[in-house]
Amino acid sequence: MKSVKSAVIVILVLIAIQLKAQDFPFHYFTILNPMVNNPSFAAHESKIKADLATYNLWAGGFKPVSDFMVSFSVEPDLRKRERKSRNLPWVGLGASVLRERIGPFNQLIFNAIYAYHIPLSRSSRLSFGISGIVENLNIDINSLSPSHGGDPRLVNGNNSSTIIDGGFGTTYRNKDFQLSFSALNLAPATFRFDDSPAKDISRYRKLFLTGNYKFQLSEKIGFKPEVTVRNSVQDEIQYDISIRSELNYLAFGIGYRSESSIFIFTQVLYNDFVFTYLSENPIHAKHMIGNGHTFAIGWNMKK
Repeated sequence: MKSVKSAVIVILVLIAIQLKAQDFPFHYFTILNPMVNNPSFAAHESKIKADLATYNLWAGGFKPVSDFMVSFSVEPDLRKRERKSRNLPWVGLGASVLRERIGPFNQLIFNAIYAYHIPLSRSSRLSFGISGIVENLNIDINSLSPSHGGDPRLVNGNNSSTIIDGGFGTTYRNKDFQLSFSALNLAPATFRFDDSPAKDISRYRKLFLTGNYKFQLSEKIGFKPEVTVRNSVQDEIQYDISIRSELNYLAFGIGYRSESSIFIFTQVLYNDFVFTYLSENPIHAKHMIGNGHTFAIGWNMKK
């Protein structure tokens, strides 16, 4: 009976990983760092930028989902460009490490990023970026259920699969308006496991189209509505809409995801540091089984 119950749990968790982790971690970290889903943002605004963020889903006193992100981008020819005109194109290099943990599933994503920025005028630029992606999915069966000698499906220990993929992105930006498009997992692969209760888990190509417009009311007060249209593992069009307000050293905003959840965020700026908190709140239980909480710290060396 115990082995049957454990096998049922494995199947249910597999369904969750197929539907939820396919979109990882773009729901939670993109609003903090757009380079997560668009490589053209590497060194887009800052000479050097570093971000650290964590996401946890809190449900009834436990945390079934735990995500982590660390990213870094740099303009490699800093000193050289200081002596030249800012109208010249420049290069951005970046990298990010993303980790998600759902029960026995541990997913790790590494991105290596190259971006090229072309100034079109004093207030506008066109950027392109490419990324190399390495993804690993590990299933720790031992963390799901105690070993049971009568069922060989549950004594396989850790099961691991790795795939290699890529992505690209482009962004146009002027003083008030920004439009970006990106595609990740250009050649969707499949995580395959040997001697595992898991079926093969296939990735899908992810597409993002984002636009925003900044209304500047005064030198220190402004607000920015933003819309992101994206696809999903269910072959449906999804979207995020948000509005961000900026008041000197404080920024805050609210948004809605088409999966029926509302997110609220606030940012505090201190010198070159940015401290962020984001709360994700489901309207019904179909999208999430609890409230999501994201904490982040970023450091920027401005251009």
